[in-house]
Parts: sequence; structure tokens; C-alpha cells
Amino acid sequence: MTTAPPEPGSARLRLDPVLADRVMDALHLAGLPLAHGGHGPGVHLRPAHPLDDGDHCRGLIALHWLPSRRLAQAAATEEHQQPAHTAQQLVVNAVQHALTELLPLLGTTASEAFHLWEIRVSDADPLPRDLAGPPGPRPHGPAPIAPGIRPDVITAVHRSAHLAGLPVAARPGDPGIILRPCPPLDPDDDTSGIADLGWNPSRRLANATGPAARNLRAAVEEAVRRSLAVALGACGLDLWWRRPEGLPPQLRAYGPSENPPIRR
Repeated sequence: MTTAPPEPGSARLRLDPVLADRVMDALHLAGLPLAHGGHGPGVHLRPAHPLDDGDHCRGLIALHWLPSRRLAQAAATEEHQQPAHTAQQLVVNAVQHALTELLPLLGTTASEAFHLWEIRVSDADPLPRDLAGPPGPRPHGPAPIAPGIRPDVITAVHRSAHLAGLPVAARPGDPGIILRPCPPLDPDDDTSGIADLGWNPSRRLANATGPAARNLRAAVEEAVRRSLAVALGACGLDLWWRRPEGLPPQLRAYGPSENPPIRR
């Protein structure tokens, strides 16, 4: 994905600090990293630039997903549709599509502009009271990498997540990708050593109580997992959905794929 050049006069554009704080709060709740200073990985916030003469975008915030520097640099040396260039496009589009689902759930008005070239935020409601407080204690729970997962699967998840710019949870309750046991769905379904990928949001969201908070956690995980299937697959992880009837879907990680975008 190419980055558009700055518009004339863009230096005079300023972020609305109240709206920017609210957007960053929503991203923290979801567990997504922020790209400070325009350097990835993470979500980068900047004032929206007009796309044409009729685009009245003053006051809007534009969001972009920045993958790892390694993927971005590799993509910059390639032509359109070459492996790293294609992987970067898939990663950015997948995560930015997830943002269009996540941000409205977290109280902000978000919309796609120019076919996912950027996400624009125009407004935000105050956070619910039970989500506006401090993070609270680290939630108790299973380790973010379940026992019995094969080492090659763990390495492949970390490698692809690093390229995409997505965090892998290091401790129970940390935001990021988690590797859960993958129960077999029938007697012939051998799931030994593979992982079902999930997503931890922030501690603040994980510690919130009540049906609304539980539903919000589930919606955040569902949106991020859909982006993981595309983004991690583009970055060299062999993974597939299994959607058994009447059971939660499994996002199965099997190990490194045969055609990673970066081999060195």
C-alpha cells in the first residue's frame, strides 16, 4: 500500500485533542498498539487530508495501520503484486477493516475512505462508566501460550505477528494474540500440537463486569480474529478456520507456510 503525499497546507492541520484522546482510549481498550510519531508498528493518527476539492474533512482524524518496519521496507523495494508488497497490502487492509468494526463498538464514529486507504473518525461518545476507570489488577487466567503447542507453531505465530505489527501476549491478561488448545472436532481430527488463535483485549476491558462488557469483549475478539486470519496468513503462517455447527469457530495455526513473503 502506498502512502499519499501530504496535501498542500497539511502542516496547518491539527488533531482535535479531545477526539484524539478518545480514539486512543478506544484503541487501548481493544488491545491494539499505537504508532507514535508515525513510526510503526501500530495505529497511526493524523489529521485527515482532503481527497478532492469537495472533501470537507476538517476536524476528522485519519487512522492508518503501520506494519513492522521490516515488512514496510521489504515492500518498498518491490513492484506491485510481489510477495512483500502484497503481504503489506493484505495486512493493512485486514487490520483497517477490523478498525471499522471495532471503533463503533467502542463509541466512536468511524468510516472507510477511499477503499480502505484510511479510516476516518468524526465523533465519539464518552466511555461507559465501567470502562472509564484504571486498568485494575492483571486478570487471572491461563498462560497466553497453552502447554503442548508445537515449538514450530509458536515460532511461526511470533514471526508472522511481528511482521504484521501485531502483539503476542506475553503474560496472562496481556493484550495480544493468544494460543489456546485446539480440541478435536471428531475422532479423526488430529489437533495435537496446533493452536486455536484468540485475542486478549486490554485489562480494562477484560476486568469489566456485566453482560454488556462480556458482549463487547466477544465482539472485539471476533473482529480482531477475522483480521488475524488474513494478516498472519499473508505474513507466512499456515492457518485455517474450522467452523463446527453449534460450537465456537477455531482459527487453527499449523506452522510456517511454504511461501512466506520474506525468506531472509
